[in-house]
Amino acid sequence: MPTSRDIQRALARVRALLPAQKQAAFLGRNIRLGLDRINRVVPSQQTWGGIHVGGTNGKGSICALLAAMFKLSGLSHGTYTSPALPERHNCITINGLYINKRMYDMELQHVDEAYQRAATGWTRSSGEDPGDITPFERETAAAFRAFNKLNVKHGIVEVGMGGATDATNAMRYKAITIISRIDLDHQEYLGDTIEKIAKVKAGIMRQGVPCVVDHTNPASVIDVLQKHAQAIGTQITLSSKALPLIEGIDIERFRLEDYEQQNLLCARLAFHKLFPNLSIDVNQLLSLKPKPPGRLEPVRVSGLTGDTRKEPVLVDAAHNMLGLEALAKYADTRLRKGSEPVTWVIGFSSSKSKPFAKMIETLLRPQDRLAFVKYVQGPDDPPPAPAELGREIGAQIIREESRLYDGKESIGLGVQWACEQAGEGPVVVTGSLYMIRELYQMDGVEPSRKTKTRRPGRSQLWRYVKLSQERPLTPEEAREFKQARRHWHLSPVKSVVFRQVRNGGRPNSFYIPEKIRQLQQSAAHHRGQADGYGSAIRSVKNDLKKAEEDTQLIVSLQDLERRRDEHLQAYNGAMFRIRGHLADPEMKLMSHEDIFGTTGKPKSKLAAALSPAVSGTRSKEKW
Repeated sequence: MPTSRDIQRALARVRALLPAQKQAAFLGRNIRLGLDRINRVVPSQQTWGGIHVGGTNGKGSICALLAAMFKLSGLSHGTYTSPALPERHNCITINGLYINKRMYDMELQHVDEAYQRAATGWTRSSGEDPGDITPFERETAAAFRAFNKLNVKHGIVEVGMGGATDATNAMRYKAITIISRIDLDHQEYLGDTIEKIAKVKAGIMRQGVPCVVDHTNPASVIDVLQKHAQAIGTQITLSSKALPLIEGIDIERFRLEDYEQQNLLCARLAFHKLFPNLSIDVNQLLSLKPKPPGRLEPVRVSGLTGDTRKEPVLVDAAHNMLGLEALAKYADTRLRKGSEPVTWVIGFSSSKSKPFAKMIETLLRPQDRLAFVKYVQGPDDPPPAPAELGREIGAQIIREESRLYDGKESIGLGVQWACEQAGEGPVVVTGSLYMIRELYQMDGVEPSRKTKTRRPGRSQLWRYVKLSQERPLTPEEAREFKQARRHWHLSPVKSVVFRQVRNGGRPNSFYIPEKIRQLQQSAAHHRGQADGYGSAIRSVKNDLKKAEEDTQLIVSLQDLERRRDEHLQAYNGAMFRIRGHLADPEMKLMSHEDIFGTTGKPKSKLAAALSPAVSGTRSKEKW
């Protein structure tokens, strides 16, 4: 049986035989560093101040801490991090809320259209084919467009890979840059020494823009960063300068790991440099639990395990040596009780530079249990590391076969096995962010950190109005159409109730007769009950697909449908008495002028000159 070293040597030989341009393809990713493509599609005007966060470890955590500080201070902000959990549009948050998925899709479409136009002109002028824009470049350009469109004042942006040639470095204006702890990672793209990697990451610095650097970096790294700062005309400030700013931490309540304190220092110092006159209550900040998803996060999996596991499992996306060393220390000091085993579910992404044996050996102890699993590779995701490789390395530490999972390599089955073996003991799921993302998308998995999503805005409302004229909306589209209409009716622009809120005032409350209030409560009750029965009906129908001619299930389904229809009838009756008339589907269809206050943007100055004045008029057509 081949050893782990034999497998790694075999993989290395395969990669060595590939042409240089196919190395990224072997890893399953479309990665092409450089700013030529993205510079052609990011907005030429940037209306927000950029806060650019680079480094190897801690970038996402620093972004989360900064976002929490902006929220506490009531400052307008957006964040962009990648890869996103649990879904791709979750890479963007606006004032603490995820961007609406439809808006995200629309911005991606706008980026694609802009790049097609740019690429055509590029080819004509140079005779060279620029190739397709990469997925990360698309996401970055979409985030920058969203920040502009939603009028945020500051954009907190995490570097994807490296710095100088990373797509996020197309940022037009930066207010401050931050460089966290630097270590070996992505050597195939950034360099084979920590000093070479530091030189690449220093590329996010800008002339005259202050840069905060994690003071725990090795002296050789700080020297590289210092020399680069002097060469371009700026200066770095070490994060240790922020120690007086966090002196008031309640250490009994908040037991920060070393790396957590370093991330806090970086974020606190950067915020202080941006807003020297604003104070932050550090204990209030930490009480918000400002961490990105999948970092030391308790996650409930009772639905996945059939309620056999009541206690949450710990999920931590540690995928390089710095992260794994920190996780191992946490497990040894916080999770283990004496010689109690930890049950690990691990899944890494493939990389020719990662020391897989050392990474696994850092976590495992002889008494532990291990399920090494593989995630399902998505578009532009790196391929997962072979499960056989992980199990082989684990077997050299854990000698007892029964403590090693040897079933199918899926994450869900691995977690089920781990929870069954551990009982109420500690279970830790760790590794690639792509593996964590797949876990979070599974039925029965409930992350503890939940972020709400922004309601659909006027652009989405207009899109659904037009779409509903072309074809029936899907249930999801119809639901968002309804949300968009409600949001529009309740916005300060439209509603007299909330008109003063945008100026710092309070809502205007109107008297609602008791009879109407009772009808509203009745309608809400029956609507909620109907929705609940609808969910149960869908579950029973799924069971019927697997259990043909199950008489008991068929009777249950008929009873559920009857009860749902009764509640819907009661809901419609209550709404009729509230409105005084039947709902008119045509009332849902509004004109561009209804929604935006204008008849639409003219295509040219000539068209604007020829078009009749419409100020103060209202279109009678309902499109």
